[in-house]
Amino acid sequence: MTARMTFLAASAASVVAVLSYVAVTSLGSRKRPAAPSGPVEFIASVPAAPFILFRQTSPGDLWGRVGVVRLTASEPTRLFAPISCERVHYAAGWGVCLVSEEKLLQVRYSAFVFDRSFTRRHTIALTGPPIRARVAPDGRRAALTVFEKGHSYADAVFSTKTIVIETATGRQLADLEELPVEKDGKRFTSADFNFWGVTFAGDGDHFFATLKTRGERFLVKGSIDARHAVVMRADVECPSLSPDGTLLAFKKPLQHGIGWRLHVLDLVSGTERPLNQVRRSVDDQVDWFDGSHVVYHDSATEGTGIWVLSVDGVTPPRLLLANAYSPAVQR
Repeated sequence: MTARMTFLAASAASVVAVLSYVAVTSLGSRKRPAAPSGPVEFIASVPAAPFILFRQTSPGDLWGRVGVVRLTASEPTRLFAPISCERVHYAAGWGVCLVSEEKLLQVRYSAFVFDRSFTRRHTIALTGPPIRARVAPDGRRAALTVFEKGHSYADAVFSTKTIVIETATGRQLADLEELPVEKDGKRFTSADFNFWGVTFAGDGDHFFATLKTRGERFLVKGSIDARHAVVMRADVECPSLSPDGTLLAFKKPLQHGIGWRLHVLDLVSGTERPLNQVRRSVDDQVDWFDGSHVVYHDSATEGTGIWVLSVDGVTPPRLLLANAYSPAVQR
């Protein structure tokens, strides 16, 4: 055998050995997925309230699966649904699940509406990576937001698209960029309007949202039925309306550097105060845990977790669920 043939044979043997190693280790990793901590059960329908619904983020077979924990249970058993989502929200018998799928090297984005039995009722094509989802308290409408350009609100240039759908039919009711906006009593318009962070009032029609234009961020209040919105104030992102409709929790850009601080706005008095989030920055649209606490996702020692925080501005947050993301609370 010549030196060249010997080299080629050795190279081929090395390749086979590497491929065999990869196959064995990959098979072994699939056989030994990391399990979530605590008891686990599988469910075919949404349990009775109160509960918190979320996306599981621990590695293994349950990664991305929608989970539920009953808030009245003494032991936080995780109940897992037969669906997986990147972003999920649920209210009053209706949920929305935003997903990304890779097919033939092409990524496709979509959302689907599901009911109490986690049955997929309607599918909606999305135009970019999912970032926000919110179902109205009465369950009849939902807002879906994606990035059409950029991958973060901290990017110098990004573009979002936010639509509102009817959950019972899947029909699109509005693209927020098409709604007339008023500011200081005058028509307010620009080609660079971007909306995100929708939160609905109890009637399922009126809403608050973030509007960004010309480098500034504003809080807007509007009505889907009336097809109209009004600018209320500046420096408000990802608002979330309290159950009694009097408080608005939101994230506010830091004065120095990149990041956000959670605040709460009293809609009656117009006063706002920062919350004691402890960490320098929190990037999420919070949900209300009850009338005086909010929940949001942030990093934890074990990975991404859901934290609960008082809106008194003094009490620090505590970890509610480890390895969890995208919280939705039902009381």
